[in-house]
Amino acid sequence: MPGLRRDSKVEKWERDLENIKNAVLGLHHNRNVYRTVGKIVDDNGTLPPSHFFNYAQHTYAITQCAAIRRQAEVYPSRVVSLASLLAEIADEPERMTRERYIALHEDPDPYFQELAEKIFTEKFAGDVGNHIDPAIVESDLAKLRDAAETIEKHTDRNIAHADREGAKALATFGEIDTAIDVIGELFRKYALLLTAAGWATLEPVPQEDWLAVFRQPWIRQDT
Repeated sequence: MPGLRRDSKVEKWERDLENIKNAVLGLHHNRNVYRTVGKIVDDNGTLPPSHFFNYAQHTYAITQCAAIRRQAEVYPSRVVSLASLLAEIADEPERMTRERYIALHEDPDPYFQELAEKIFTEKFAGDVGNHIDPAIVESDLAKLRDAAETIEKHTDRNIAHADREGAKALATFGEIDTAIDVIGELFRKYALLLTAAGWATLEPVPQEDWLAVFRQPWIRQDT
C-alpha cells in the first residue's frame, strides 16, 4: 500500500488473520445452521423423538468446542489462532502504529482521515497514543481465554482424550454461544486494526437454497 512501510511481521499477522477469518466464519455459519434447523423442528411440533436429533446436537457441540479451543490456543511459534495473534501483537505493539492505521484509509478526504484518527484513539491507543496499547490487547486476550476456559477443559478431558476420572468440566451450550460471540467480537476488532475493514455480519450467506432439502420427504415409499 502506498506510503506504508513494509513490515514482514505485520504481513505475517495479516496472513494469519485470513486463516483465522475462515475459522471464525465457519463457527458462525455452523451455529446459524444449527439454530435454523432447531427452529424448524420446534415449529413443526409433530415430529417424533429420534436418535438423529441427539446425534446432530452431539456433533454440533463436539465440532464447535474443538473449533473454539483452536482459536483460544496460545503457541505463537507453531499455531495460527486468534489467541496467538493477540499474544504476538501484545509482545510487539510498536508495530501497530497510529500512522500505519491511518495509512490504511486510502481516501484522502479529511472526513475519513479524521474518522480513522477517532477510531484508533477510541479502540486502540489507550494510554500510549502513537501505537496500540499492549494493555488493551492483553485484556482482550484474557477475555478470550476466560470465555474458552471451560470449553478447553471439556474438549481436552471429554473429547480429545478420555479422562481416567470420567467426564467432567462439561461445557454448556450457553458457554459455547458466549465463546463464539467473544471470538467474533475480537476478530472484528483486530480485522479492523490490521486491514481497516469492518464486518457487518460473520454469518456467510449460502448461494443455494440449503433449506430446500427439508421441503420434501427423505424416505421414498417405494424403497
